[in-house]
Amino acid sequence: MAHRGRRTAAMIREFMHGEEKIAFHLDISGDGSAVVLKDQRHEMLVQELEAGRFVILNSQGRRLARATRHRDQIWVWLDGRTFEFRVPGEDEADTAHRADAGNEVRAPMPGLLVKLFVGEGETVEQGQVVAVVEAMKMEHSLRAPKAGVVANITATVGETVDAGAVIASIEAEA
Repeated sequence: MAHRGRRTAAMIREFMHGEEKIAFHLDISGDGSAVVLKDQRHEMLVQELEAGRFVILNSQGRRLARATRHRDQIWVWLDGRTFEFRVPGEDEADTAHRADAGNEVRAPMPGLLVKLFVGEGETVEQGQVVAVVEAMKMEHSLRAPKAGVVANITATVGETVDAGAVIASIEAEA
């Protein structure tokens, strides 16, 4: 999806980065793009090299970026840093799917389980980091979808997991 030519488009979305709500405004017009973040405009040309891999050309030079999405989470890798965002207000089908799987901690993508912070029978809070999966040389924190007790751990540290693999199950406290 190279942003070239004479088309004009705009997109405004809100993302959550931790507890901070970030307004993202993308303008595509003429031969370039502009992103407005935190009231600062950044002119750039973005070219998609292949699915999830981009080159960004701006006044600072050429930068490579990767992005991937799983349900309502987006990870962006840029300049050796990982940025994790959540998309609030997903469609009803995705919300229903999350409700059905609301007691499971799943791997967002294939990777290596490198850390496990809980054991069976331990109490967790909603949003607590339960495990870390390494994928594409980046670490991804997997969080408890709800408060409760860890009922089952189905993976071990050092194990390669598939996208969507259940790492742990959380049950409501009795």
